[in-house]
Amino acid sequence: MSFSKKPSNLEIIKKVRLSKTASLKACQYLKETTKLRYYQVVGSLNILLLSRMVLGDAAGLGKTVQSIAAYCFLLQKDPTLKLLIVTQKSAIEQWREEFEKFTVGITVHVLKNTYNGMTGFDARLKQYKTVRANVLISGYYPLKSDYKYLIANRFPTFMVIFDECQEFKNRKTKAYVGAAKVSSYAKRTYGLSATIIKNKLEEAYCIFNIIVPGLFGGITAFNKRYTKTRLMDVYIKGAKRKLPKIIGYKNLTEFRETIDPYYLSRKTREVESELPRLISKKICVDMTEEQRKVYALALNGTIFKKRARQRYFEYIDSLKSVPEPSDKQLLKLEELKVKYEETLLDGILQNNKLAALSYCQLVSNGPEWVEEPGDSAKELEFKRLFEQELSTEKVIVFTRFKSGIPRLEKILDELELKHVKVTGDEDVPERTNARLGFQDPAGDINIIFITLAGSAAINLQTANVLFFYDSPWSFGDLYQTIGRAQRIGSLHKFIYILHLICNKTIDEHVLKLLAGKKGLSDEIVGDIAEGSLTFSNSDEVLFKGEEEGTVDALFSAVFKGELV
Repeated sequence: MSFSKKPSNLEIIKKVRLSKTASLKACQYLKETTKLRYYQVVGSLNILLLSRMVLGDAAGLGKTVQSIAAYCFLLQKDPTLKLLIVTQKSAIEQWREEFEKFTVGITVHVLKNTYNGMTGFDARLKQYKTVRANVLISGYYPLKSDYKYLIANRFPTFMVIFDECQEFKNRKTKAYVGAAKVSSYAKRTYGLSATIIKNKLEEAYCIFNIIVPGLFGGITAFNKRYTKTRLMDVYIKGAKRKLPKIIGYKNLTEFRETIDPYYLSRKTREVESELPRLISKKICVDMTEEQRKVYALALNGTIFKKRARQRYFEYIDSLKSVPEPSDKQLLKLEELKVKYEETLLDGILQNNKLAALSYCQLVSNGPEWVEEPGDSAKELEFKRLFEQELSTEKVIVFTRFKSGIPRLEKILDELELKHVKVTGDEDVPERTNARLGFQDPAGDINIIFITLAGSAAINLQTANVLFFYDSPWSFGDLYQTIGRAQRIGSLHKFIYILHLICNKTIDEHVLKLLAGKKGLSDEIVGDIAEGSLTFSNSDEVLFKGEEEGTVDALFSAVFKGELV
């Protein structure tokens, strides 16, 4: 299946997109109380006019209700049309609630991993065979493993919505394969994402190759047309080789024009003056003396080597009480052994860049985050802020490391401040209760911890402070996190974004990297997060105009001068 670069009704679509008076007729499946803003009507009309497209509105503008409204009209026209929604685990229950809130007469089923006394695949298989609801809501895991059954359940006439469609931004993943299969059978396919580019232009290619197949041709033709490459040194199993690497992009105007008919993106300030503005602030602290010493050990590889050896020998000890280790246990033992043996070789950090950077980030967060003694400058400042300035604010606290959250929770417990968390480990009721508890304006829960698992497709618009204990390494992830609070329904004029920075650590480099990545996103979709990284004109931008991989770019900056 391949689509034309320009739909036949493009002129009508253009007129609709310019309209501020477009309206929708009454629909038997929409509640009378469901009222769409003018730009939401325009979004729904685009879905009705195009059988395939990406709705890329800024976070908080109501991509969910626009999609639901469009389906209601399509169902009214064709009562046999089923809908499959694939979304992140943390957003499944929210989608169900939105259908309950906005529609009437539509049956909705959430695909469960426990059903009628069964669990796992058996439970899902029973649902695939018996559920006949208008709408089936699934997470991305079943898409990866059960796509044949999802197709069979929705067949023969169905529409699919891939919420947070950046989940298949990599064509080598199971999510990409599953999405391609489902999309090929669907009568209509839509993607929802405010961040079609998190780090690289190729991510947008992968998304559009699923939603609008053939728009750019194959990946080879795409790279030739839109990327700049250079032969660069790379390390593969300790050996240095020269391979072509993408260092930049070209023809970005043409790229934007190509996706434009199938891509609708409205920035917050273009359509919604009610949404709060973003005000960013860096809170910079110097490492404690103990922390500085441990950070030096992270830079020279000592922490990495110590932890690799520790995990290997501790696992050996744990297996001594197991009479017959399973194949899975033996495989893990072999993996730990390989890591341990790598610690005996030169170039250990070059071969384990992600781990090396993660240890630097963990030490910046606090020495005890890597099980080393010493006070943490960040933890001390975290305590001061919540004791003196943030105790009565509604605060989202973000960290990349869920293992460190208990340390921060302990600080809040000492201050007698109630808190909840969404890290990806919670079941659906736990996630729902955490979200609703934080969202309750009359409640006493004013702090919610989230990780990347909780930074997409979850509404937390009662928050007026976003506290980045450490920052995401992707601008897309940063923006998704900001979008949890900057949403329709917020009662705040401003949302304060606080970045906690340890001076002379990886923290400084991450912010510079994010500014550079934001530049690429701005060129394609415009400034979707105005004010999110605005500190001062003197701040340096890292890697702007040079598309190194995120990990490689950070590694080069953090370990500059540290490796021989």
